[in-house]
Amino acid sequence: MNEKERLLKILRGENVDRPPVICPGGMMNAAVTELLGEINDNHNTDLDAMVSTAIKVREIIGFENYGVPFCMTCESEPFGVVISEGDKNNEPRILKYNDSDLEEIMRNFNPKLSINSKGQTVIKAIERLRNDEIPVIGNITGPISTATSIVDPLKLFKMLRKEPDEAYRFIEYVNNYLIEYARKMVGVGADLIAISDPTATGEILGKKNFDKFAMPMYVKFLEAMKEIDTPVIIHICGDAKTIIDSLNSLDVEALSFDSIVNMRFAKSKLSTRLMGNVSTLLIQNGPIDKIISITKNAMDSKVDIVSPACGLGMSTPIGNLRAMTDYVKGSI
Repeated sequence: MNEKERLLKILRGENVDRPPVICPGGMMNAAVTELLGEINDNHNTDLDAMVSTAIKVREIIGFENYGVPFCMTCESEPFGVVISEGDKNNEPRILKYNDSDLEEIMRNFNPKLSINSKGQTVIKAIERLRNDEIPVIGNITGPISTATSIVDPLKLFKMLRKEPDEAYRFIEYVNNYLIEYARKMVGVGADLIAISDPTATGEILGKKNFDKFAMPMYVKFLEAMKEIDTPVIIHICGDAKTIIDSLNSLDVEALSFDSIVNMRFAKSKLSTRLMGNVSTLLIQNGPIDKIISITKNAMDSKVDIVSPACGLGMSTPIGNLRAMTDYVKGSI
């Protein structure tokens, strides 16, 4: 059974020999500084560097997938924000939000016309990475997190209370763009889509706003991916207790959770597959025997896919990551 078969079988609910161990990309990527040492160009913007980095993540660290991009800025870039493209020590980040009114942004930016240059690089990278044995994951920053990357989060959160209809229209506008972006990824070779939506937590939004503003977007996104027979993993940061019943209503192939979530508890509440959730702080700092112990605990908790619990720090040592992947594969 090759790596693609194993992961896709798991996502279909079929039996496999062991859990896959993956790091999807996007917010949850393993393009750590140590790995990037021999990559000359910027792996976030240069096509060859992006492809080479995705391959190295698998070959050197041992994760059983290719995944691009390695940041959360591709989706917001076409909407008039200013971005730092990052380097070998720093991930890309938003430097300046779009200060325009939401209605003005929706009038002036039509993301269906084209995808920004970095987005085009991601599409080309997926096309280059396409193969028959290793799963290629297209990564999407979720609708709430993308919306709060385009405009100041405090501005949008205030509108959720005071101007909910306009806020909803804006998030829906963003979500429609994300669906088209994901379709392009699948069209050139992505085997599945992973959504990371770190701003859409029960702690930040609260259950009421999560149900009102996030859930309808996920439902629409998942329906669109069902139409093209593409599995989806959704990652939610933070403590998911207040929103776990809502998440259980999603027709999604797998849900991924932060390390604060007890996976045995999640397993008792959810009918879908689970991914996670080895602490990224532990992976960064070690020690290795503790990383192995927590990885074993994740497997004993019957997670379907083993992965880091959230975004990895760029200073994370390859050896620590390798301890996790080797343990899952039975090498140690």
